[in-house]
Amino acid sequence: MIRPLSIRLRLSLWFFLIFAVAMFTLSATCLWMVHRCILTIETTELQQRVRSIQRFLEAQPPDEPIGTLRENMVSTYDVTHGSKWLQVIGQDGDWIYRSKAITELYPHLALPSAVPADGTYFEFSAESVPVWALIKPITVKGRSYTVQTGTSLNSKLIVYNDFRRQLMILTPTVLLIALLGGWWMSRQALNPVAAIELEARHINDKSLNWRLPVLETRDELANLTQTLNQMLDRIEAGYKSVREFTANAAHELRSPISLVRAEAEVALAFPRTADQYKEVCERIQAESVRMSTLIDNLLSLARADAKADVLQFEALDPNKLVKELGGKWTMLMEQHGISFEGEPDAAGVSVFGDLPSLRRLLTILLDNACKYTPAGGHVVLRTHLKDDAVVFSVSDTGIGIAAEALPSVFKRFYRATNSSPIAPGGAGLGLALAEALAERHGTTIQVQSTQLQGSCFSFSLPRYAAIHNVKKIVQREAV
Repeated sequence: MIRPLSIRLRLSLWFFLIFAVAMFTLSATCLWMVHRCILTIETTELQQRVRSIQRFLEAQPPDEPIGTLRENMVSTYDVTHGSKWLQVIGQDGDWIYRSKAITELYPHLALPSAVPADGTYFEFSAESVPVWALIKPITVKGRSYTVQTGTSLNSKLIVYNDFRRQLMILTPTVLLIALLGGWWMSRQALNPVAAIELEARHINDKSLNWRLPVLETRDELANLTQTLNQMLDRIEAGYKSVREFTANAAHELRSPISLVRAEAEVALAFPRTADQYKEVCERIQAESVRMSTLIDNLLSLARADAKADVLQFEALDPNKLVKELGGKWTMLMEQHGISFEGEPDAAGVSVFGDLPSLRRLLTILLDNACKYTPAGGHVVLRTHLKDDAVVFSVSDTGIGIAAEALPSVFKRFYRATNSSPIAPGGAGLGLALAEALAERHGTTIQVQSTQLQGSCFSFSLPRYAAIHNVKKIVQREAV
């Protein structure tokens, strides 16, 4: 299989090819222009000779006999044109003048009536000398004549051929310089790419903190380097997140599994009463429930990250959702000594969302509020209108969140440390899952909290009437 050419070689060849085409085009154009210039000069010279003959004939008396006219012309033009190509014939076929150089080559000459008025230009060879000639009719004092004259192209063609030889030497030389120059320029242009490639070879899963050298050229390669470094930042952050997630998941699963194993081993070590076995089974069941909840949350996060769940967006009544959850959580809150209140204040409007996902999102926020609010506290689930959106909020009078912990509350497996006697269980996945569900609805969860005073988690959804926002959510979900 033929190995593909390198970019450097391809750039050099393309540069050489384009330069070669341009050079050959320029050379051919120059040769054509020089040749045309030579013919133009010689054509002008021939026209001047014809005008000279015409002026000579005009200077002769009108009744001058042909013989006398011939003698006068011979005495005048033999000196200057005897060795050149010139002959003149009258309308009656009488020769007025014939130079020796052209007599043998052209023994006959067309009469004026048979020659085009603008004349005829042509080229012939006389004793290996190229000659540019003109045959043209003229009229003087009512009489017509045909003039044939020619001029040698020998000296001009020598200059032309010399110019052509110089071009034939110069063109390959310039093309060779262009090839070498193209190779050098492509090498200079691709040197930064080679440096980037060298650095990139050192980057692997154990050195994701390495970055490509930032070029100071302020060109496309510099932009590419910055983009690649930004991509490496995201890869490193994602890889770190996966490692932390895996380590935390293993740790969270290891504890309940170890506890279940220990309880079972101790229970089997020696005989126990029925009540003791029941107590062990209850502890094992509790740990099993915890593991099931953890695994369920892990699967939900994985499916949310992969967008494996197809959400069924539809128009929903936010007040109805609040009342539904309020009826469920009122009793649960009372069991913990917490007063609960649902405040649906978005009558007559709808939101666009997936009912199971929104129900789970609010359930996570309410469960969090219940866990971190001591007995005697208060929790409120509220909806209200704000501009073209419906705001859902869950506020409590619990232990609150420290200001330095607020940026991390949505990180997976994160659990803030505090001095409160309340230490609820959990793996720290609830808020991460809630944030993932909110993102699939095109929104984010906002947190306001003061330590020892309470917290408020809120998010907003566009009203169903805001069609352009709805389309954006659907398009984002489809990606």
